[in-house]
Parts: sequence; C-alpha cells; structure tokens
Amino acid sequence: MKKYFKDLGNNSSLKEGAYKIIKLQIITGNLKPGRWLRAEELSKSLNISNPPIREALNMLEREGFVTIIPRKGVKIADVTFQKVGELFEIRELLESFALKKSIGKIPLKKLEKIEYEFKEFIDKIENDKNRIQYLDLDKKFHDFLTENCGNKELIKLLINLSERIYWFRSLSLSKTSFNNATKKHLAIIDSIKKNDKKLIKESMKQHFKGAKKSLLREVKS
Repeated sequence: MKKYFKDLGNNSSLKEGAYKIIKLQIITGNLKPGRWLRAEELSKSLNISNPPIREALNMLEREGFVTIIPRKGVKIADVTFQKVGELFEIRELLESFALKKSIGKIPLKKLEKIEYEFKEFIDKIENDKNRIQYLDLDKKFHDFLTENCGNKELIKLLINLSERIYWFRSLSLSKTSFNNATKKHLAIIDSIKKNDKKLIKESMKQHFKGAKKSLLREVKS
C-alpha cells in the first residue's frame, strides 16, 4: 500500500488514491458501519499527509459512505432499514429510466456473455465464495444495463447507488441468497433480447421488488 502511494504525484492523486482505498475497505466490510475514522491514523497507515485524507473523507461523505460530525469526527455511515428502502426507491426510478434510454444500444454479444455467467449460478452451492462472485456479477450486470443511456450524470448516480447496495449486501453475506435472484436476472435478459418494452418493465419491477425485500430482511436480521 505504501509503495502504491509513493508512485502518486500531486495532491489530487493522493486524494483520489486515499478515497479509493478507504472506499474499498468500507464496501468490502473491513471497515464496519459505526466505526470512527481518525484522519491521523489513516494518514500514518497510508503514509501521506492529513489534507488529502480529509478531502477523501469529504468525498465519501457526499457519496453516503461516511458521516462527518462537527467537533466529534468521522464515522462509517450506519445501514438502516429506512436507508435501504429509500435507496431502492431511488434506484428503481433511475435505473428503469436509464434502461429505457439504453434499449437498442445494449451490445447483445456482451449481454449473452453475462447471461451465460448467470446461468452458471443456477446450481451453485450458496457459500461465501460464490456469494461474493454473485455480488460482483450482479453489480457488473446493472452497471452494464445503463452504461449506454447517454447521460453521464445519470450513470454517476447509478454507480454510486450500485456501490452502496453492494456494500449493504456484503455486510450480511452469510444471509445473501442468489438462486431466485439469478432467475429474475435471466428474465430481464430474455425480455431485452426479445426487445419487449412491456416485458422489460415488468421483469425489472419484479426484480427490484424481490431484491429490496431480500435486502430489508437481511438488514433486519
């Protein structure tokens, strides 16, 4: 990690590097919700000065990963029942809109490759290794569906939502189930291949409904 930072040149690069590393540690669950972060400790462990660390933490707060409390410090944001519900409500609206704009622009060869990857999960054992692989594929799929919508700002918003939902799922990895979700993803892919807008809308609706219910159950437990 220290060697990586030695190769970074200016203050902006240091900020981006710190941001990516801290964010990855949060998303993968190495830094748990509610944990306090000390800029001085992060600075020491990453071998860079405080200013880039503080800038990175400000970026992470804007994205919803940390909470900055005046005169107290910075802590990893809590994952709540309400927050999950709100994020899914926003995600369903934005992703459905982005997918609608992407129809006709989605590369079918790449879609079929992802379809094949999902089919491999139908009979897989639900252990932690396979769950992590599934979460990676799920994120890859949703990012792929909307990357051709032609709206860069919308894509940025969806990437953030996708990362936060991945984070929530990784926190309750042992409770994550992918068998039913895999079938719903395959239904979405089938509707896109058929270019059936009504079917696409319905399959997306069913997927979001199931994913939201599953994650709320995981968070509650």
